[in-house]
Amino acid sequence: MTKKITDLVNSGKYAEAQQLTTGLLVAYPDDQRLIKTKALLEKALATPSGPGPTSGSPLTANGSTTQLTGEDKLDYNAMIELARQSQQSSDPDEQSKLLKQFMEQSAEFLKQHPEQMLLWQLRAAAAIGLVEPRDGFEAGQKLLAGGAMDSNDPALQQLLAKLKLMGWMDKNRVADLQLKADEARSQQVEAAERDRRNAERAQYTFPAAHADGFHYGYGHITIDDDGAVYVGSDQTIHMLRSDMREVKAACASWVCGLYFTPKSGRKYFIVPVTEDAVSSRQMQAEVLRPASVLGNAVVSKWKFVSADNKTLTPPGGK
Repeated sequence: MTKKITDLVNSGKYAEAQQLTTGLLVAYPDDQRLIKTKALLEKALATPSGPGPTSGSPLTANGSTTQLTGEDKLDYNAMIELARQSQQSSDPDEQSKLLKQFMEQSAEFLKQHPEQMLLWQLRAAAAIGLVEPRDGFEAGQKLLAGGAMDSNDPALQQLLAKLKLMGWMDKNRVADLQLKADEARSQQVEAAERDRRNAERAQYTFPAAHADGFHYGYGHITIDDDGAVYVGSDQTIHMLRSDMREVKAACASWVCGLYFTPKSGRKYFIVPVTEDAVSSRQMQAEVLRPASVLGNAVVSKWKFVSADNKTLTPPGGK
């Protein structure tokens, strides 16, 4: 590939040489020859007296030529830039996002320009990063058809060797490998969603006391989108949001909490407290928390609204 760059330079095709050099630098960012070549080409193109861009075609990896002009050339350069940005990103999520964009755009582009071997090479590397065996197999086959095995480029040979060792060059295995990769991704998504739900559940779980006659039970109340569950030393209480008429702040002597009033059945007086209160099962002034601790959660999860600064009711008051 570097010899082809030299041939382009010797032919006076500086712009094409620069385009090919920029693309190769995405795949081999530490290659000092390419770094120096890019700098010299930029200097040559920036010099008014120097040779300017000439008509011609960038060379593909298999030695054939193709002409990219206008919007095709712009799209090609944009894809090379996407690949470069993904390589430089230190954020795994951002890198994955950029790689997916590159794969989507290059897939469409290569339908019209399948001879662009550098894009196939970058797709093979991106497929490994995204764990997409089917895309890796397709890119590997295109590279082989383009004469990649005759290349003396150690990085390209290493890329093909990786595809081979991963089983991505075997068409009899690639479908099964893709299925396993998809299943693993699905499990990761499900695990991430479970973690999110558990984190949200923990955020809306509060140490609380429940007034039962003249005594208090101690435990925790969890408020979610569908209702609330109090699990305490005295009993377990399930309250459905759809069955709730109102939630009202109230104080009994020096203890303040919320009355949860279902449309039918008894009221439940729940007092937000500290974990120390749950552990000691003793009601003292220093273990109390503001009633708004639970009130804010009801507003956030149930979308109940304040009617008189003390009462929370469903939207519309129904």
